[in-house]
Amino acid sequence: MKHTVIVSLILAIITSLSTYATEQAPDRLIINGDTLLLHALPLEQWRKKNDWERPLFPDSLNILSTGCWRRYIAYWEVINNRLYLTNIYNGDLSAKVSLDSLFVDKVYDGRVYADWFSDTVTAYHGKLLYYMHIGFSSIFEDEFEYIFDKGILISSVYFDNSLSKNVPLIMNEPNLTPIIDSLIDWATLPPIEENIRVTLHVAVDKLGQVDSVLEIHGHSDIFNQEALRVAHLLTQLPVIYKRGEFLRKSFFISFVFTREKQQQLL
Repeated sequence: MKHTVIVSLILAIITSLSTYATEQAPDRLIINGDTLLLHALPLEQWRKKNDWERPLFPDSLNILSTGCWRRYIAYWEVINNRLYLTNIYNGDLSAKVSLDSLFVDKVYDGRVYADWFSDTVTAYHGKLLYYMHIGFSSIFEDEFEYIFDKGILISSVYFDNSLSKNVPLIMNEPNLTPIIDSLIDWATLPPIEENIRVTLHVAVDKLGQVDSVLEIHGHSDIFNQEALRVAHLLTQLPVIYKRGEFLRKSFFISFVFTREKQQQLL
């Protein structure tokens, strides 16, 4: 018994920490005929309210994935401004819960009215703009905010993020190596014997250009200066909008100076 408690505690701590370390598979919200990615977990409010700690699926279907620590993906639908739970699938969508067994006497027309849920949630649709490998961090072209009170949709707001450009951005570092290499003035640099790396931490303006240099990491002043010169020539840096507004972000730009590149591009 003591061993079981200790193991459970360790797993709970690992799960808690890892939830914030990996992008999580979102629930789905169907509204006005569109299926949105829901960055909220309404079922967790029900589980907490009902002290439900048992797995939703048998061990054989309870697939552990770092991208879905809760081990389920729920589907929701808004009908006549009411939020309904329509399905609960396991992590790889290979099985689903019987709602009748989970919500006794509360299933009507194959769905459950989510009268337990009150919160402000964000949902997304459209093109991926920004991906960060943590929690619910991705940003998409179409962004929606919904306010629910006891399962009733109180208000909704749409935000257009389509002014974003040079996307999608993955993991906070744009891949600009071919462009950077073409802009480097290789002839002005000393002969390169060993690979030299310079990394710039920069802020970007609405035009996709370097607004300011926050940090520079490199051990050779001449290569640092060349990296700074080239960085200010770039016009293809990511521009991200969230909630319809320019999201001022900083990015890392990597420069790799090699003998092979110098000989090839001279």
